[in-house]
Parts: sequence; structure tokens; C-alpha cells
Amino acid sequence: MPHDIIDNRNEKLVDHLNCILGTAEAAKMAVGYFFLSGFGAVREKLATLKSIRILIGNTANRETIEQLSEACKRLELVRAAEEKERFQTKSVRRQRAEETARNLRQTIERMDQTDAEQGLVLDLIRLIEEKRLQVKVYTKGRLHAKAYIFDYPSQGHYEHGIAIVGSSNLSLSGVTHNTELNVVVQGNNNHAELVRWFDELWQESQDFDETLMNEMKQSWAVASVRLPSLARNPSS
Repeated sequence: MPHDIIDNRNEKLVDHLNCILGTAEAAKMAVGYFFLSGFGAVREKLATLKSIRILIGNTANRETIEQLSEACKRLELVRAAEEKERFQTKSVRRQRAEETARNLRQTIERMDQTDAEQGLVLDLIRLIEEKRLQVKVYTKGRLHAKAYIFDYPSQGHYEHGIAIVGSSNLSLSGVTHNTELNVVVQGNNNHAELVRWFDELWQESQDFDETLMNEMKQSWAVASVRLPSLARNPSS
């Protein structure tokens, strides 16, 4: 296309994601919210990658600093809230991760119990068990950024990677229907800076892939399936 703007009107984000995933070897995604519907829209291409890291926002923190500011209009309260977010205890982080897990459980329970939806959950479990998919929750505050960062194979590419940054969450509506505004980011310097930004947040975040997998294994989607990893070891 003659420009780098993706708004889901003339250019669909899902089409660009699937196109890039076809030539990438790794992906790093930072999104405010993670929806299984969004994963499903790109699952076939994601399954070919060597590494997938998804950083999601803390969905438990409904009363965000921004909402507090809008409601109270008092700068001192906003600053106090920011300080509180900066110096959280481990128990608070754990509580926020647990609330995110509960929200995920409710999402799975509301899914249509079809073969397609069941296959989506099983694919996610498989990617986590194969250590190709890692998921973390950013619990230090509100993660409002949406960035899709891709690494190219070292051979055959001058560019180290490419990215899409903008407003779209990893949801079906976010990558296909909502009127969004995203931009393709190219160039090795830009790629390196986005990777640095992502890695810094990743180090500050809470592991979530095991929790995610456990929630899915306890869902209806796995109730009728005997997964190899769930089978009891005969020798034990």
C-alpha cells in the first residue's frame, strides 16, 4: 500500500498482521486487553513462530488513574495514586494477576461451545506447553499501549524486524471492525527501540502463562479431551 496507516476501514489490521506473521520468526505483543477472539484471528500464522510473547494489561484495575483524574479533577489525588502504583507490594501484584485470571475464566465460560472455539483453547494450551508462548501481566499500573513487534529471521532480511503501533487491542473487533488508527513502523533503529521498550516492561511484569494454561485446562473446552500432559504417569 502507498502509506503506512491502518484504520480498519480501508486497511484491516488482521490482514497486515497475518501477512507479517508469514515472514516473521518471533512476535512480541503489548496490549491493554487480551481476548481469545483476537488470538483466533491470527492463530494459524502465530502457530508457525518460534517465540511469542504477549504482555497484557491488568484487567482488574478498573478504577484507573485516568478515571480518577476525570472524576475528581484534583491533581494531588492523581499524583498520590501514581505513587501508590509505583510502590506496590507483591501481594497487590498477585491479587491483580488473580483478578485477571478470574476475568479470563468468565470469558471462556461465555464462549460458544463449538468445535472451533474448543480448538482455539487447545491451540493456546499447546503453544504454552511447547514453551513457544509466554504471557505476562503488567501489574504496576495501567498498560494502555498497543504494539505488535515482529522479528525477522537473521538470514535473508536486511531489516531486523517490523512493528505496528496504534490503538488496536488483540480482539476480533480491534483487528477487524473497530475504527482504529495504527501505523506501520519500519527501520532497524525503530525496531531496536521498540524491543528495548517491550523488554523493559516485560521484566517488570508478572508471569501469567501457567495461570492462563490452568484456567483453560479447567474449562469446558478441555473437559472432554484427555491431554497428554494431564495423564497420570504410570510409574508414579
